[in-house]
Amino acid sequence: MQITSNIKGQLAVSKAELRAFELGYIPSRPLYDTKYDLLIDKDSKIIRVQVKYADGISSNSSGVVVVKLEYIDRHNSVHTYQNDQVDALVVFIPKIDRLCYFPKSIFLNKRKLNIRVADSKNNQKNRVIFAKNYYW
Repeated sequence: MQITSNIKGQLAVSKAELRAFELGYIPSRPLYDTKYDLLIDKDSKIIRVQVKYADGISSNSSGVVVVKLEYIDRHNSVHTYQNDQVDALVVFIPKIDRLCYFPKSIFLNKRKLNIRVADSKNNQKNRVIFAKNYYW
């Protein structure tokens, strides 16, 4: 069986649901197409979560996975996630078999997210998103 992007997305959502249960939250999926994939009831607060499967490799850096956040509509307009659409981003990174939970301050209005899964060779730390800081 070929693993399609749809199957990868469903796998990521299933892993996020399981992790939410493990943390004592109540996960739910929307019935219709929305900008988010999952609702998490956390202490009676509903969090809209977009879930991504991150196996995209950066072309100019090793130890980094890339998550595409933009989408293009039928008029070829590029859109990114906005404040009123989602509250959090959960990314499944199969390379390390971990989930990362990102608050909206990390990803809103961005076209992609470069997540470092291994230390950089030049020890760069400024403006770097380390997966280990966001493990969920």
